[in-house]
Amino acid sequence: LVGRSPLPDDHCCAVSSVGNGRMRSLCLSSLLLLHGACCCYIAPASRSECSNTASRRRCRPPLLWSGETSAELVIRAPPQLLFEVYADIERMPEWSPLLERVTLVDPAARRSEWALRVPRPLTRLVNAAGLQNLVQWEAMHELDPPRALRWRSLSGVQNSGEATFTPVAGQPRATTVRLRMSYTLPDLAGPLAETRLAQSFVRRTMHGAMTRFRDAMEAQAAAAVAADDGGGGGAAVAEAAMEAAMKAAMEAPP
Repeated sequence: LVGRSPLPDDHCCAVSSVGNGRMRSLCLSSLLLLHGACCCYIAPASRSECSNTASRRRCRPPLLWSGETSAELVIRAPPQLLFEVYADIERMPEWSPLLERVTLVDPAARRSEWALRVPRPLTRLVNAAGLQNLVQWEAMHELDPPRALRWRSLSGVQNSGEATFTPVAGQPRATTVRLRMSYTLPDLAGPLAETRLAQSFVRRTMHGAMTRFRDAMEAQAAAAVAADDGGGGGAAVAEAAMEAAMKAAMEAPP
C-alpha cells in the first residue's frame, strides 16, 4: 500500500452507502478478500446523494487507502500471440477463476461488464446488505498492440492497470509479461488490506492467473511451431498438451 488521501467530492458518501451494520461490515470484509487481484471493492455514491446540505453534514469525505500490486512472468511464446489472446477480454475467466464472466458490451468504445464469482452463502449476504455493486462493475480498456493493454474502471472503486508484453533479448519466442494494478480502498477496508493474509491472497491470485495464462499460451505456441515445421505428429501432441493445459486452468483452484 502506497498511501492514503481524501476522497473527492463526487465520491462522497461512499462509506456511508455501505452502512455501519455488522452484516455489511462482514460482507465488505469477505468480498475484499475474495476479490483479490480483480480490484473492485466498493462503488462510489452518485453526486446526487451528497447534493444537499443535510446530506453533507452526515457525509464527511473519508480517507482512501491507495494500493498497487504487480507481477512478472516469462512465457515461451511470441508477444503478438500473447497480446492478441490477452486482449480478448471475454476470455479473462479462463485465467482467473474468481471471475464469473466478462462481457464486451461496446466494442467500439471498448467498454465491458465484469462479474465476480461469489460463493452462494456470500451472495445472500451481498443481497441482504445491498452491496450488489461490489460484484458487478464496468470498465474500459485501450490497446497498444502488441506491446500493452491498459484499463480503468468506470464503476466501483477507482482502479486501473496495464499488462505489457516485452520480447526477451536473444529469444524471439519468449516474452516477459508484466501485470500491474492500482486501486483505492475506503478507510474502513484499509486495515484489512494491509494484513499479511490479504496481501498474500492478492499475490497468489494474480500469480495463479498468470500461470494459467502461461501454460495455455506455451502449449498453443508449441502447437503453432510444430505445425509450421510440418511435423503432423508433433502438432497433435502439442494440441493435446494445449487442451490439457486449458482443462487444468479451468479446474485449478484460485
